[in-house]
Amino acid sequence: MLQVLIGIVVIALVVAGGLYLFQRRAINRVNELQAQKQALVAKHIEGKISDGDQLSLTGDSLEQFEKLKHDFEQVQQQLFPKIDALIEAIRSDARGINFILTNQKLAELTDLVQQATDQIHTDQQSLQELQKIDQTHRHAVSELEKKYQQIRKKLLSENFRFGNSIDQLEDRLSKLEDAFDQFSQLTIEGDHSNAHDVLLELRAQTSELDKIIAAVPDLYQKLDLTYPEQLKELARGYQKLAQQDYQFVDADIAMEIDNINKQRKETLGKLAQLEIDAVQKANTSIERQVDHLYDVMQKEIDARPEVTKLMPEISKFIIHAQNQNHELLIELDRLSQNYTLDHAELETTRGLGEQIKAIEKDYQDDMSAIHKHTAIDSQILERQKAANEKLVQIELQQTEVNDSVAGLQEDEQKAKETLAHFATEIHAIKRQVELLNLPGLPKEYLDYFFVVSDEITKLDEDINRIKINMEEITKQLLIVQADLETLQEKTDDIRDSSQLTERLLQYANRFRENHPDVDEAAQKSQQLFDQDFDYSASLETIATVLDKVEPGSYKRLESSYYDSIEQNK
Repeated sequence: MLQVLIGIVVIALVVAGGLYLFQRRAINRVNELQAQKQALVAKHIEGKISDGDQLSLTGDSLEQFEKLKHDFEQVQQQLFPKIDALIEAIRSDARGINFILTNQKLAELTDLVQQATDQIHTDQQSLQELQKIDQTHRHAVSELEKKYQQIRKKLLSENFRFGNSIDQLEDRLSKLEDAFDQFSQLTIEGDHSNAHDVLLELRAQTSELDKIIAAVPDLYQKLDLTYPEQLKELARGYQKLAQQDYQFVDADIAMEIDNINKQRKETLGKLAQLEIDAVQKANTSIERQVDHLYDVMQKEIDARPEVTKLMPEISKFIIHAQNQNHELLIELDRLSQNYTLDHAELETTRGLGEQIKAIEKDYQDDMSAIHKHTAIDSQILERQKAANEKLVQIELQQTEVNDSVAGLQEDEQKAKETLAHFATEIHAIKRQVELLNLPGLPKEYLDYFFVVSDEITKLDEDINRIKINMEEITKQLLIVQADLETLQEKTDDIRDSSQLTERLLQYANRFRENHPDVDEAAQKSQQLFDQDFDYSASLETIATVLDKVEPGSYKRLESSYYDSIEQNK
């Protein structure tokens, strides 16, 4: 029983504690929301709305203001009383135990306070925007009024800088001033919504007018002063140059000057209508055409003194090239009687002559134009500079051809001297072989000797013809030279093998009685020597057996032999 009572007491305490906590939390939340409501009241929106009444708004701006005024009155007359009443009800209910009803009313109170907060925030922003627009527009009225006064003053005081464009500029300014008057009236009336649209257009058109006013004077000065002066200078210059017989690539400069002047006048008309983009493009075109005419005339002025200096030089160069080519042809013709010219020297030189004729024709045509006063100096200068370069190349080719044949006679003489040396050399080789008193010579050696001998005979025949080919003879000389050297080597081999064999056979006699193998090798070696004429094999046969009987004997006898050869050289 006691435990039941204790349980009841505990439950009662828990319930009482929970009720107390809920009541405190509800009261605290009510206090927070009441403070938010008081903060909204403290913003004094009604006073700011009263200030808005002083703006004298009309049109859309007035409608906007009336709406926010009505919305605030709704808050002040309906939402605030509902909030106050609900606060008192919650404070009363919080003393009871109807938790659900109290929570519902707290949620409703929170929503009402949020609605009031949002609405007042919106109204406050709208008021600020209206006040800002009002201030902006009133400032714009003052700003634009000063701006148009400055523009009007500039157009009046500097109208000479705008030419016929002044009428269109003043017309545009007048239209802007009319629009400005409309904007000022809308601002005074407080119709800021419509005034805003007018202001945007005013600022855009004013900015455009500013750019036009800034651009026109420079464009007008070029069209009215700069270009006319340049065209007059070009016309005077052309007339003076024409009197001095200058000719130009552009056939009719006077007509081009007239065309540019017509374009200038047309562009002035466009400038009067303030067609700025078209005028800027036209001015660029005029400047390009004027510069081109200056360049054309200056090019001829610069070219004439160069032509005057270059033409006599070209004349001398042509004569020199003709004479040199003539002499070269004579020399080639003479040489062709005795020598074969393998590299088309005559054809090349005749071709150079044709090139010189073409250069001379261009030169004579240009000189004729100069005498007839129809010459375009820049074209003549370009043509004759090219001619000079061609003549330089022609002279180089003439030199190459001349150098290629200049040594033919000297080469012939040297070739004959070399041939005589070859004949002496082969005769010496023949005499050298005869002095060896050999029983015979190897067929291979004899064949090679007669080949070289025939080569020398053919070379002698070729070099003594009426017309010789020095290039072919030079090739034959090189071949014979190499073959003679080989023949001399073969002759030396026969001499050395034969004489060494004889020495070894004599030395072997001391071993023949006691060494049958030496006797046999000596007989074999003698047979190869006397009958086969194979002196190398004969030497190898006897040398091999001697080295077996007396090691080192062959090397010793060989060294002694070559020492004697060196001493007899």
